[in-house]
Amino acid sequence: MIREILEECQKGLNGVGFNEVVLMLSNTVSTAEVYMNLDDVRFTEEGDVVTFMADGGTHLHMNLEPVKELRFKYTERNERGEPSYSLWFLEENQEPVLRIYLRKSENEATNQPRHELFMALLEKYGESLSVSG
Repeated sequence: MIREILEECQKGLNGVGFNEVVLMLSNTVSTAEVYMNLDDVRFTEEGDVVTFMADGGTHLHMNLEPVKELRFKYTERNERGEPSYSLWFLEENQEPVLRIYLRKSENEATNQPRHELFMALLEKYGESLSVSG
């Protein structure tokens, strides 16, 4: 299920996927952000690990087994007065293990299709979706 959703996020509607994103990892003492395009997402043969590839060799591996819930979070106006779109991956204690935020695209023409994609995924899956790794 997670693979299917990530592939939908990547491929998108009419060739426009999530594209420009920020992957955010955090715990009680630190936060790491990786700015990237969601162009290169790879899964192990078993499908239990996903790798997000960024330019220059930067990459992030995520073990999907601990992920128990996905949340699509949409806010019409964030602190900057702009819409905010994110997909959260939560473990069994409801702690986020990874968050994917859509950045405002430098290519203005893709912002509306990205909005439409996110809203279509939100409608299809709902705000919260239980998954089994």
